[in-house]
Amino acid sequence: MIKSERKTIFREDLCTRCGICFNKCPVLELPIEEAKKEIIRLIEGKQSKYVLSKCNTCFSCNLYCPENANPYQLILERWNDLYNKRGVPPLYTFVCPTRQGNIWQLLNVFLSTQEKKWILKWMNNTPQSNDIVLLIGNYTHLFPFIIGGSKILDYFTPVDLIDQWEGGAYLYQGGYLDLVQKIAYRTKQDFDEWNTKNIVAALDAVEYIFQEAHPKHMNIEHQQSFSSLQQWLLDNIKSEELKIENPLNMAITVHDNCYSKVLGGKYWNIAREILKKCGCEIKEMRHNKEDSLCCGFGAGASWVKNISIPFDIIHEGIKKFREAEETGANALVSYCGGCIYLLWATKELMGSKIDLFHIIEVVRMAMGEKLDYPQVHIERAWDIIAIITYVWILSLLQKRFYIKKITYDQNKSTFRPKNFYLLKFIRNAFKSSLMKKIFRKIFLLLTKLLNTREKIIPL
Repeated sequence: MIKSERKTIFREDLCTRCGICFNKCPVLELPIEEAKKEIIRLIEGKQSKYVLSKCNTCFSCNLYCPENANPYQLILERWNDLYNKRGVPPLYTFVCPTRQGNIWQLLNVFLSTQEKKWILKWMNNTPQSNDIVLLIGNYTHLFPFIIGGSKILDYFTPVDLIDQWEGGAYLYQGGYLDLVQKIAYRTKQDFDEWNTKNIVAALDAVEYIFQEAHPKHMNIEHQQSFSSLQQWLLDNIKSEELKIENPLNMAITVHDNCYSKVLGGKYWNIAREILKKCGCEIKEMRHNKEDSLCCGFGAGASWVKNISIPFDIIHEGIKKFREAEETGANALVSYCGGCIYLLWATKELMGSKIDLFHIIEVVRMAMGEKLDYPQVHIERAWDIIAIITYVWILSLLQKRFYIKKITYDQNKSTFRPKNFYLLKFIRNAFKSSLMKKIFRKIFLLLTKLLNTREKIIPL
């Protein structure tokens, strides 16, 4: 029997109200006295002046807390309270696989035949008891060419269940804790039906969610053994099961995603060791590891106005690229599939010249596998930008909502989209270099006018 009650992760008894968490935060950087007042407001359930509207949900505050009180989970609890009062912004249809007009359904309009073949296979695989399952995940689904066709997949049974919501990982970051608990229970049923013991997650965040967040926060225990694809890659490169045939001799800088900060930052060194073994020289950004800045997604989690969400996200992503460019590296590398689609959209919108790779692509290149880079990424980035624009336009006419279903209707799945004439019109317009140039200028202007992310320093 699984209890429904969530566990309390924030340790109020340990919190000294010192304010260090919000003072050291790379986004807020609140003066210490104001930071003390803000943590007290959150603990007492009073109206937040800064955190709930400015936080990028990046986990750093947990690392800064000298008492291990878990202030990050306090923020999530307060966001969960807000969700119960106000629902989610209309634009969140974009990331809800159970609602019509989500990104996975809309992207089907643009997927190549080969991509559809890969995805259909992954979505219909039924793991057997001795299989090692690879959870492809919602966001690798958007860029299936990152891993599709690679011999890396020969070692796994790849499974792509979009309505597993990455175990609830991205909802967890937004504080939708009640929903994450429902997803945790649903995924437990999925895993137990498979009767498989070993599950590898393409996203580090998903390993953490199943292995740590579900049992410790959601009170739901899984019986399977979970690991990350990054750890698997490193182990198999070391054993020479995966042979580095083509060392890259490339200077790169590393984007440490938000979930990399959990468990004391255990994922930081795994990624860097992989990259070094692939022949990369690492040049660190000013903000890295525990201080790393968000790709932009977190700005959507702490939404203030629906109309501003895309501009808040890109505003934060631009900060990341500016720091990456300052290093003088040839490329920015992300080991998070959730970050990669937003980073590519940001790269195209701001016109950054630095290359951008997923760590899987770096490994594949070092193994001697050929990639269609960068054209396939550029095309997909504009697919994503078109979808964001389309959903944003529609959201201006819609109301906030509550997420009622966590499992999608098979008859309305991602492979049964409507015609979406307006979406196709927008995407066709982006085939013109002139229209791209005009759109970039308009978007960046609106980012300056509408974003709500400028840091507020109290007097």
